[in-house]
Amino acid sequence: MNPLSRGACTLLVLLAGSKTLIGQDSLVVYVSHDQEHSQALIERFQKETGVKVDAQYDTEDNKTVGLVGRILAEKASPIADVFWNNECAQTERLKAMGLLEIYRSPSAEGIPAAFKDPDGTWTGFGARARVLIWNSTLIQESELPRTLKDLLDPKFRERFAMARPLTGTTLTHAGALYAELGPEETERWFDGLERNLVRWERGNAQVSRVVAEGTRAVGLTDTDDVHGRFLEGAPVRAHYLDQDPAGIGTLVIPNSVMILKGAKRGEAARRFVDFLISGAVERELAFGRAAQIPLRPGVEAPPHVRPASEIKSSAVSFAEIGRALETYKSRLDRRFVEGANPTRGPRSTSMTLWLSLGALAIALVFIWLAVKPRGARHG
Repeated sequence: MNPLSRGACTLLVLLAGSKTLIGQDSLVVYVSHDQEHSQALIERFQKETGVKVDAQYDTEDNKTVGLVGRILAEKASPIADVFWNNECAQTERLKAMGLLEIYRSPSAEGIPAAFKDPDGTWTGFGARARVLIWNSTLIQESELPRTLKDLLDPKFRERFAMARPLTGTTLTHAGALYAELGPEETERWFDGLERNLVRWERGNAQVSRVVAEGTRAVGLTDTDDVHGRFLEGAPVRAHYLDQDPAGIGTLVIPNSVMILKGAKRGEAARRFVDFLISGAVERELAFGRAAQIPLRPGVEAPPHVRPASEIKSSAVSFAEIGRALETYKSRLDRRFVEGANPTRGPRSTSMTLWLSLGALAIALVFIWLAVKPRGARHG
């Protein structure tokens, strides 16, 4: 069962009780952005506006898809007014299902068209980029790959880590590869990683930690995770892939915020959206621990935050990514099963099955010998 289905099953059990736990007078916001980065902004909004917010957070291991599952489970009787998503592909999925309200916020002025819905259902802000985190004590900058495909080089055998693309920005990135490269080439890339003994992890935070600790030399993660490990004193840096003129570019993934269909506190929801996508909030996210990339030109950012204008971004749209995930998500679920060995990847599940069957066969032989009549054993 995939994470979204498991989450939905759990939520259906808790759904009736959840309505009594959420204050009727509060603006209900579902938040998949990390609580350590989002809570202070929500508290500031409450202080500045007097609007009380009941924020419901996601978890790292079930990032984004857990709350999307909750929204789907509640669609007949919505609880949340606003969804603050940490990416955009699942946002596009909710749009396609007709679960978002149209709201063209005046605060969205200056945000490039590529990072907001042309139909006005969602707006992006404060982005992260999908980058290579590398440990400078284990690999030289001159040895780093220039493209994603370079990670298939034998010199990266047992040196690379990546989260299984089942949730969050890693799932979005997989959708972008399916949309950009097609299913055959994308899956050949996954196969090549497994042959190179990639270390599959639960999430981006775990990827950044195994590189920071020196278990792996490089890993694919988000810019905020790289900065977090750097602040902890780890010898890590970010490296942008596919930046050559012929390259596919780096996937830049903004937060997205949207008002959910059937929101009961519409005016408060619009005020929250206006606040969240403002230039002031983009600046605060850039200077904070999340080190997020402002999308508007001219928003002040610290030196360690690379401006969006200086990144060759992937040309694939989030609508295309959303459609690709609708088509190919089942393939990802079949390939990246839970319980796969974190070092060898999901292919090790087959080996585990064969070993289990072998052990069962041996056990049956011993049982047969134990119950076989004595005379038959020596005859």
